[in-house]
Amino acid sequence: MPSLDHCPEELPPELAALVESFGRAWAASPIRPRPTASTLAKWEKLIDAWSQADDMPLFIRKHSNNRGSAVFHSSGRLLVPTDNSPAHWAYVVASSGECPSLDDIRSMLVTDSIPVVMIQKGVEKPLAKYHCFLRKQFNVNLFGWKLAHVKAVGLNTRVPLAELSIERLLAHFRSLISPANMFVVPLAWSGLAEVQSVIKAVASQADETPDG
Repeated sequence: MPSLDHCPEELPPELAALVESFGRAWAASPIRPRPTASTLAKWEKLIDAWSQADDMPLFIRKHSNNRGSAVFHSSGRLLVPTDNSPAHWAYVVASSGECPSLDDIRSMLVTDSIPVVMIQKGVEKPLAKYHCFLRKQFNVNLFGWKLAHVKAVGLNTRVPLAELSIERLLAHFRSLISPANMFVVPLAWSGLAEVQSVIKAVASQADETPDG
C-alpha cells in the first residue's frame, strides 16, 4: 500500500538554521514596514487609557455570526466581537506615524469609523451596533503583506464572551489592538508568520525599532 513518511518533529539543524537566519534578516530588514519606537509608545499609552475607560467597548476577535454586535459582560463592560479588522487598522495607522487620542477614539466609535469587519454577513447586520468595514487603505493584504501577532490572540474557548474573566478579555484586547504586538511578512510567504523562529526574531528586534 502507498504510504508517506511522517514529517519530523524537528527539522535537521542545517535547515532550521536557514529559517532562523531568514527570521533575523527579516526582523532587521529596512523593507519591513513597522511603526517607530515613539509611535509605539504613544499607542501603548492610548491602549492603557482605552483599557481603563469602563465606558468604552473592547474589541474581541472571537465571533459567531455576530461581528459588530454589543455583548455585555458580567462586569458591565461592553464587548464587540470582530475579525482581524481592528488590528489591520491599528497597524496601518501606527506605521504611518499616527496615533489617535482617546477622545479621537471616542468620536470614531460614535461615528462608527473603526473597522470591525472585513465583510459583514447579512445575518450580522441587524444584530450589529457597529458596521464599519475594513477599507482598502487599511487592509494590509492589499499592499502585499500578511499581518501577524507576536503573542497569539486566539481565545480558543467555547465559553461565552460574557462569562470569560474581564482580566483575560482585557489582555486579549491589548494583544489584538497593540501595534507593538504585530508584524508583517510578504503575503506570498504568509506561512512564515507562524514560524516560531521568525516570531522570536521579530520580537527580539522590537527594542531596536527605529525612531523616525
